[in-house]
Amino acid sequence: MGFFDPLGFSKTDAATLRKYRESELKHGRVAMLAVFGWLTQEKFHPLYDGKLSGNPLKALYEVPPFGFVQIIIFTGIVEYVFAQIAAKNKDYTPGDYYGIGSRMEDSKDSSWVDFQTRELNNGRIAMIAIEGEISHAALTGKGAHEQIGL
Repeated sequence: MGFFDPLGFSKTDAATLRKYRESELKHGRVAMLAVFGWLTQEKFHPLYDGKLSGNPLKALYEVPPFGFVQIIIFTGIVEYVFAQIAAKNKDYTPGDYYGIGSRMEDSKDSSWVDFQTRELNNGRIAMIAIEGEISHAALTGKGAHEQIGL
């Protein structure tokens, strides 16, 4: 897709830029999971005996309060673990929690750079896609499968 920075966020110091890239990768990965979960939960919902609404926005209000406490605790643990991994590794690159990049013979290898670029672009597309799914459900009151008649 090429370089795209119309607001000039890349014109900053290296530490801030690494923080931005870390956030972008993390949000992209969460968005990819969110799109998958959004489309899956309408037909298959293993939690709460499948009694939640097929519309994810309605289902959000049907989750018991303790469910949100569990989500917040789990998210906090994941964030803490990833922050510790990043803090312990001096050669840490944004998003490389497992240290795969350090095991590569050449981190500038075209296949590795291509893989990283694809992940970044897929995350960007997923962020837009989940926004679209949320908007459609808010406007129509129906989940994606229900909208297309599945």
